[in-house]
Amino acid sequence: MKRMPLPPLNSLRAAEAIGRNGTLLRTADELNVTPGAVSQQLKTLEQFLGLELFARTDKGMIPTEAGQRLLPGLSDAFTRIRDSIAAATRQDENVLTVTTGVIFAGKWLVPRLGRFRDRHPEIDIRISTDNRLTSFDRDDVDIGVRFGRGGWEGLRAHKLLEQQMLPVCAPSLKDRFREPADIARGPRIVDRLSFFAWQDWLDAAGTDEPLSGQEITFSDGYLALEAAMAGHGAMLGWPVIIQDALRNGDLIEPFKICAPTPYAYWLVSSESRWNRPTVRAFRNWIIEEVKSFASQTD
Repeated sequence: MKRMPLPPLNSLRAAEAIGRNGTLLRTADELNVTPGAVSQQLKTLEQFLGLELFARTDKGMIPTEAGQRLLPGLSDAFTRIRDSIAAATRQDENVLTVTTGVIFAGKWLVPRLGRFRDRHPEIDIRISTDNRLTSFDRDDVDIGVRFGRGGWEGLRAHKLLEQQMLPVCAPSLKDRFREPADIARGPRIVDRLSFFAWQDWLDAAGTDEPLSGQEITFSDGYLALEAAMAGHGAMLGWPVIIQDALRNGDLIEPFKICAPTPYAYWLVSSESRWNRPTVRAFRNWIIEEVKSFASQTD
């Protein structure tokens, strides 16, 4: 039986990614090419098939009926290819790759990681620090700990711990921050990439004092935390990253005023990896650790 000729693989890959991402821009970012290159690959595929696969709209790329018939099979095929490559190239099934942000890794995960290694000496763990949401199958990453609202399409997710925001400072600044309005007068530390803003906390604290005084701004939360412990000002923190410093006396809470947020730490992974033995072992361990941590911070 004569086999049907296949279109270029890159054109299939582009169409599958457009179907998941919904726009040429997001697809280009994922594939590390220009939007024009993605558009050209899609055009190549549509000409090969003689079909229009996506409608170009103001809301993005919407699959046509033909696209809806094609995309599920493409996604399944690329998932199988990735799994096959991972199985062929992985040297040891007992290697676990975990991705998370630098500040969570440094201030929470790494200090507790010895307990996981004691429980599972057969697992070699690799920590990858990256603040972007990983493509687990493409990057051969097993599981991640991410901060956000959840609801990531195509991923399995388990909420670990909701987070509030509260100001902290070094003990040497205790007399500088006597009332919430003092925060507005500074000095303040600002994490430029933070989900939180000082004005949000001031509103929750019920003060209308305008922001003034000195600020020192960082583009890295880890450095912002180090600056707070060094006495450079008040930092707007959240329990997971500040609790150990509070317990050790490196930081204090000048006010017992916490502002709620819609954010939490989540365990995330792809469907194909969620129930792998190493991933399941890590999931069970970190959920236990979080429960223990939460009981100590209540």
